[in-house]
Amino acid sequence: MGRSSTAKKATPRDTATKLAQQRLSVLELARELGNVAEACRQRDMDRTSFYEWKRRFQTQGFEGLKDL
Repeated sequence: MGRSSTAKKATPRDTATKLAQQRLSVLELARELGNVAEACRQRDMDRTSFYEWKRRFQTQGFEGLKDL
């Protein structure tokens, strides 16, 4: 008979957390490189967005990196 799938579908919360982790990784990369422009190039992110996520992380922590 048919197999039941045990794989879970991503919930909106899982998706928001994954996105926040990706944003945090760009912030960490910029710190490691000491170069925001290079980190943004490597992760295909514009610097305006980078600084917005940096500000939100500094004021709200990890939760600030999730979409509103």
